[in-house]
Amino acid sequence: MRVLFAASGWPTHYMAMVPLAWALRTAGHDVRVAAQPSMHPVIVRSGMPAVGVGPDVDFAAVRRRTLPHERRDTDRPETAEELRAAAERDDGGLFRAWNEATTAALDDTVAFARAFRPDLIIGDTMAPAALVAAHVLGVVGVRHLWGPDILGSPNGEKILDVLPGYWEQFERHGVRPFGDPAHRTVSPCPPSLRMPAAPSLLPLRWVPYNGTGHVPDWLSEPPARPRVCITWGTSTTDVVGRTEVSVPDVLDALHGLDADIVVTVTAAERKAIGTPPRGVRVLENAPLHLLLPGTSLLVHQGGFMTALTAAYHGVPQLVVPLLPNQESDAEVLEQSGVARRLPAKEADTQRLREVAEAVLNVPSYAEAAERVRDEILAQPAPQEVAGTLRDLAVAGV
Repeated sequence: MRVLFAASGWPTHYMAMVPLAWALRTAGHDVRVAAQPSMHPVIVRSGMPAVGVGPDVDFAAVRRRTLPHERRDTDRPETAEELRAAAERDDGGLFRAWNEATTAALDDTVAFARAFRPDLIIGDTMAPAALVAAHVLGVVGVRHLWGPDILGSPNGEKILDVLPGYWEQFERHGVRPFGDPAHRTVSPCPPSLRMPAAPSLLPLRWVPYNGTGHVPDWLSEPPARPRVCITWGTSTTDVVGRTEVSVPDVLDALHGLDADIVVTVTAAERKAIGTPPRGVRVLENAPLHLLLPGTSLLVHQGGFMTALTAAYHGVPQLVVPLLPNQESDAEVLEQSGVARRLPAKEADTQRLREVAEAVLNVPSYAEAAERVRDEILAQPAPQEVAGTLRDLAVAGV
């Protein structure tokens, strides 16, 4: 069959869908990925064919513009009433900006879908064109999550009913679904890390994919001491820039631990580090999933795909959230026992070191990480989910 993926302008959101795209492709299906032009290098490097739709939208710039509105409303809405109240307070600053950004490729995506005639359409939550196109064509449409999301919970349908500008995109193309427009929602979150699941939720085993790269020779040898990895997330860095807590600050705090320190950074972050302390390895643009086997602690800013990659490898975590969504996601990780959350305003050198040592030395963190790893491995593999989606597509809607 033909399968169309629709990706938003966040590379990491597309990377979360890559294992399922691989599974469908290796099952013999014709897979295409529709995305804005700037996403094409990321898509092509993953082994998938890219289709250009819409103009380029700088999603990081949109997030920088809407961040003050997010920080003003510190509580994330979890009910329709809370979302409606937030929308009224927002006066278009947050919701209108994201509605425009996420629907910029909608018309082109629908036009390509009409020409390609896919049997199945899959998109991340910030690519609503996938579900619009699915209803226009009358085929199965799937929402693909990348972390805890209210849209995969029983309250999701009520949230969509009051989400400003959401249904207008469907109506503009002559369709108006009843209830949740996604026929299924795929979630890579294990039970301990997700919200209560809606009946339409399809669990998916998280298979880490953080891009391509070379495996350093030294990774083939077991570490002589505990290994601590530090990553600060490309997307977060693009949004917040240098904050009150940065990679050099974390290095200052952790230098001197009886551990091997490995830092993976972008080229811009590499310049900010300068000459690293003795015994610290600094790698540019190294895929995280290559570094985590054999690691005892991951320190990061709270990107949930980073957290899932650590959980897949059974690695305890220290999370210093820098964005509002990272705050709430860090709470989920802390409640599961796999991580300690350290708010950025509290993350001075002394506290960073104290909490890192606690996570390294208290057995409960490693035990919880192994438990969540077992949960991840117990979820259906991408090949199995691909088969389920094929059966749904064959049965029709």
